[in-house]
Formats: sequence, structure tokens, C-alpha cells
Amino acid sequence: MFSSMLAFGDLLGDAVGYFTNFETVTDSCRTVMLWLAIALIVAFIATKIALYATFRARTGGNAEVKDGRQATANKVALFVAIGYGVLAIAVFVTCYFYDVSTGEDSLVPITFFPLLVFLVVAVASGIAVAVKPLKTVKIVAVCLSGAALLAAVVCLIVYYSTGDAGEWNGVELTTGDQVGLYVSAVALLAVIIIVSFIADRTKGFDTRAITFGGICVALSFALSYIRIVHMPMGGSITLASLLPLMLYSYMFGCKKGLVTGVIYGVLQAIQDAWILHPAQFALDYIVAFMAIALTGCMRNVAALQGKMRSQFAIGAVLAGIARFVSHFFSGAFAFGSFGAGYAEDYGISVLANPYIYSLIYQSMYIIPEMIIVIVVGVLALSSGNLRRQILRYGEFEKHTQSVAAAK
Repeated sequence: MFSSMLAFGDLLGDAVGYFTNFETVTDSCRTVMLWLAIALIVAFIATKIALYATFRARTGGNAEVKDGRQATANKVALFVAIGYGVLAIAVFVTCYFYDVSTGEDSLVPITFFPLLVFLVVAVASGIAVAVKPLKTVKIVAVCLSGAALLAAVVCLIVYYSTGDAGEWNGVELTTGDQVGLYVSAVALLAVIIIVSFIADRTKGFDTRAITFGGICVALSFALSYIRIVHMPMGGSITLASLLPLMLYSYMFGCKKGLVTGVIYGVLQAIQDAWILHPAQFALDYIVAFMAIALTGCMRNVAALQGKMRSQFAIGAVLAGIARFVSHFFSGAFAFGSFGAGYAEDYGISVLANPYIYSLIYQSMYIIPEMIIVIVVGVLALSSGNLRRQILRYGEFEKHTQSVAAAK
């Protein structure tokens, strides 16, 4: 099993397949949208670099001179991202219904339509906030998006609580398993949110935070397609796919990182879903990626002020631990029964214990994944120029971060 997962041919085939999948109309739409998203990201980064280079050449790098073109570029990028989101939703839904009508795909109304409504409301709210960034508009947008998300979650709970999804995957969850899933999901979610709000002193979203958030989510999602190892029941080792999200949480704070984590988790569920139960969905796709926000929890620790690499590394370790715990409980309570099969196949009796099975399974990909992303992140932050750019565009308290760019 391990040799086949690590085979270079499988790796190359998987990577090529994700970027060149035109089997159905929906697959073709997904592939085109993926390449278009990558092109827009590259264009945004190239534009920012070009503007910065010309600004430095014109002003000699004078920090007191403000470059208004950067703010304009952020606003343009925000509207382009929102426009792309609207187009992607409309085209994808059209293609999906076409595939359903021709028998290429199947539709579960109670899960599809509430999620579609949530996406439409979220995009519409983003447009409203971008056009009229008033407090009242933001409150209404958040309330409507929250209501749509709650309705979608309720529908998902109703569907997956019937047990149909579990039976289809050969799993029958006991009452104890379901209680364990709900308790662990609620407890972990509460801990992550409490720590995030205690550690983060930043204010709400502005145009810059929204723009960078969208770009970082898109970058992480694109990188998640480049898999070194793909585990049989979900999870994979990628080429530092979570680094953009972690840097975003460090730059803009834990509270904003929670939002980007939720968005990324939903995208991961669409990309490679293994959903047996609503609480398992929360643990694997919502709580686990909300945990990435904890990367920014060390920004205001007095003993680490000015030590950007240490702040990032320690925060990333805590985020990785929280993510590991979330996947561990999901694996133990929802997928633990698979351990008995592996124990019989490979003659390893301890795998029959669901907790040991989940511990080994999660360790095989989460620990290497987090080591890769932390090492790459620390190496990237060894660049003084990158540290200065992070301080320039992120939300930091200037008097506590004044020497960060030099260390």
C-alpha cells in the first residue's frame, strides 16, 4: 500500500489528472476555472511586484511616501475576485445541472440547494460590502450569510443523520461514536475560537484584508492539488499548500484566519469529500482548517516581539497540533472501524483499536505535511524583504513590531 502511494508515476498521474480533467462538462468547467484562478493569482502577484518596483525606483524607497496605486490594485483585485466568484458559481451550476440531466452525475437536493444558496448569498454580501463598506451593510451581510450558512448546516445535519451516507461507505456509527463526534467537535471549536479572540487584537475586515484573504485561499486551494501522498480515506501530503493560509493568519490575525479557514474547508469538502456524519464533516473540514488561524496567536506575546520567524513557527506548531487533534477524533469515532480490516490485511493487531488506528493514520500525513509547511515558512521568512512586505501589508502594532523586519 505504502509503495503504491509513494510511487512517482501515481503522483504525476494524480497531479496531471487534476489539471487536465475534461471527462464531463462539470469536470471541464472545474479544470478551466482552476487554471483561470491560477492565472488571476499570477497576474495579481506580478502587478503588485511591478508596482512596488516602480514605486521604489521613483521614490528611492522612502518609507514616508505612500503609494496609492497599491490600494487601487487591491480594490481592483477585490472586484475581479468577486466577479470571478459570481461567474464560477453560475457556470459551474449550469454545467452540473447539465451532467445531472444526462445521467453523468446525481443530485441530492437537501444538500445541494442550501449550499448553493449560501454561496450566492456570500458572494452577494461580498459585493455589497465592497461597493458600500458601511457598518450597517457589513452587519446585514454577516447576518444574511450566517443565516444561509446555518440553514445549509441544518440541512446537512438532517441528511447525514439519517445514516444513508455512512451505509453507502460501509460504516454504521454507534450512539457512542456519534456522541464522541459531537462532543469533540463542539469542544475543539470552542477552544479554537476562544484562543483566537484572546490572542487577536485586530479589527474587522477591510478591502485589503478581504483581497489578501481571497488570494491566499485561492493559492492554498491550487497548491492542494499537488499531492505527494494521497491517503485512501482522505488527507494528503502536499507542497506546503497551507502556507498561504498560515501567513494570512499571521499577517491579519486569528479572527480573520478563522473565516478563511472555513472557506478553505468548504472548498476541500468539494474537492475530496469523505462525509459520513455532520460532526465528522465539521471536524475534518471546518474545525481542522479553522485551527490554521492559530498560526497568528503568538503575534502579541511579549517575549517574542520582533522575532517573526519564532512567532510564526510556534504558532504554526500550535495550529498543526489543533488540526491533528481534530482529524484524530474524526478518525477514531467515524472511521475507526476500518482499522480492523487493515489489522487483518497486514497482520498488525493494534490497528483494530480505533484510537491507535486513527493516531497512526493521521500521523502518516499530517505530521509530514506540517513539517514541510513550517520549514518552508521559516525559510521564506529568512528573507528580510518578505518580512518587510508582511509588516507593510499586514495588520500589526507598529511599536511592538518595529524590529521584526531586521531579525
